[in-house]
Amino acid sequence: MRLLKLLVPVLLSIILIVLDTRFSYLDNFKKITLTLFSPIYVIVDLPSQVIDWVNDKGADNEALISENDYLKGQLIELKVRLQTYNNLALENQKISKLLDSSYEIPNHDVLLARIKSIAQSRLSKKIVIDKGSNYGVALSQLIISSDGAVGQVTQVTPMFATVRLLTDPTQFMPVKNSRNGIRGITKGMASTEKGMMVEYVPLDSDVKVGDLFLTSGIGNSYPSGYLVGRVTSIDDSLDVSFLSITLRPAQNMNKLEMVLIVKGKND
Repeated sequence: MRLLKLLVPVLLSIILIVLDTRFSYLDNFKKITLTLFSPIYVIVDLPSQVIDWVNDKGADNEALISENDYLKGQLIELKVRLQTYNNLALENQKISKLLDSSYEIPNHDVLLARIKSIAQSRLSKKIVIDKGSNYGVALSQLIISSDGAVGQVTQVTPMFATVRLLTDPTQFMPVKNSRNGIRGITKGMASTEKGMMVEYVPLDSDVKVGDLFLTSGIGNSYPSGYLVGRVTSIDDSLDVSFLSITLRPAQNMNKLEMVLIVKGKND
C-alpha cells in the first residue's frame, strides 16, 4: 500500500512531463499558473530589490558627499592662494615704492626692514624693526618710508633695533622749509595727537600754513631733503622770540609696515 502511494505520484509526474514535452498540452496551464503566482514572486523579491535600491542610492549619495567635500577643499585652497598672491602683490608694490624713493638718497646705503611692534603713548612713541647690528644697523641712523622721514635708531641689538619716531616728545630733528630754506628743529608733542612742533624759527620768518619742512641734514650723517611734515598752524601771539609752528607728519605712523634704514654714505 505504501509502495502504491509512492508510485502513483511518480507515474503521474512522468506522464505529465512526457505529455508537456511531446504535445505541449500543459502550456496554457503553465501560463495561467505563472500569472496567478506572479504577484507572489514580486512580493517575495521586493525586499531584495528595496535593499539593492537603498544600497545604490546610498553609494550615489556618498559619492556626491565625497565630491562635494573635495570641491569645498579645492575652493578653500584657491582662496588661500589668491590671498597669498594678493598679499605678495601688495608687498611688492610697497617695496617698489620704498625703493623708488631712494633716488633722493643716491649717495647712501639703505636697508629694507619690517616693523615688528609699535608702542605709542602720550610720552613715548617708538617702533621695533627686524634688523639689528648683524645687518649693520647703528645708533642715530635715519629711518624713512615712501612718504617721508620716520625717526632715528636709539637702541640696537644683534637682531632688532628700536626707532624713536619723529612724533616722540624727546625726538629732535633739524629741518628746513622747502619753500625758502628757513631752518628750525622739530620736536614731538607730548599728547595723544600725532603731531610735531617746529622750534627756534624767528617771529619775522616767512612761514605759511601748508609749507613743507624737510630734513636739513645739519649736524647729522643722514641726507637732507627728506619730507618731515606739513605746516597745519602758526601762532605768533606768544610772548616769545620764536614762532609756534605745528606740523602734521608726512608719514602716518599707524600705517607703517616696512621702512628703509639709511645706513651711511657710500664709499
